[in-house]
Amino acid sequence: MRKLFTINKKEELSIIAKYLLSFENIEAILLNGEMGSGKTTLTTYLAKEMGIQQTIISPTFNGMLIYPNLVHIDAYKLRGDLEAFEDYFEDSIVVIEWPEKINHSFKHYINVNIVMKDNNRIFEIEVI
Repeated sequence: MRKLFTINKKEELSIIAKYLLSFENIEAILLNGEMGSGKTTLTTYLAKEMGIQQTIISPTFNGMLIYPNLVHIDAYKLRGDLEAFEDYFEDSIVVIEWPEKINHSFKHYINVNIVMKDNNRIFEIEVI
């Protein structure tokens, strides 16, 4: 199933976050897009919709940040697979920025492609 969202205001990300969280049995949300396309900002809105009150920051330097029921991974500098991180995945939604840099074994996930065009962001969402 594929769905497109076009937004031009950051606040509209809450609509996308609610949509992403509406699916059951999803192991991961994979965020693809150029630097500055809004991957971490979307993760912030996901966390807010999940009731997480902590400030969400980019895991660029740590590689992974853990919040209640949310694991946020920046795979830009990673290679190989996520085996070293898997102990943290149980009972959490795993959000991965730059998923093309790693191998994953998720069976049920959502792939989100973010494209910047003019003053808009286009989110192509595919549930796998």
